Amino acid sequence: MFENADSAAGGGEPTPAELRDLQARADALARDVVAMRERLRQQPGLPRGVLPGTVDDALTRAAQRIGDAADKLARVRAAEWSGSCTAWWGICPRCGPTLQTEDGRSWCRECGTRWGYDRSHGPCTERATHLAMDAQGGTVVVCAVHGRHMQERLDGGLLLAIPTS
Repeated sequence: MFENADSAAGGGEPTPAELRDLQARADALARDVVAMRERLRQQPGLPRGVLPGTVDDALTRAAQRIGDAADKLARVRAAEWSGSCTAWWGICPRCGPTLQTEDGRSWCRECGTRWGYDRSHGPCTERATHLAMDAQGGTVVVCAVHGRHMQERLDGGLLLAIPTS
């Protein structure tokens, strides 16, 4: 059933690609259920509801949730790459903390930029350009927009641009 049984059996963290493969298989299964229901519907003498319509709906919703998990995992792992902003709340890379989110999709209330995922709850993933230090000496590496937003709130702290080569 699984192309890579070791991976499917729990050989470590699943990759976004493995989750997307699982999503595709769930989508295909949902389509097969719809086709099977249609074939059953064409058979005389069978009672209605032999294969309820909720089965493919549930599979379609599960496939969507698996795809959302793949996207979120990819964003989380991308944020761990060296050179990424370490802020764990999303922003509009142009306007700052102006995001609105509904039904798992985000958009900027100021410039109208849209994202097909919830950008407000998760790692930033923009390129880190600043080092922010609070009054107690705690530091974080952040992108320019997070830095600009933090600078307004750093009471006794510093915001330093990271030199680029």
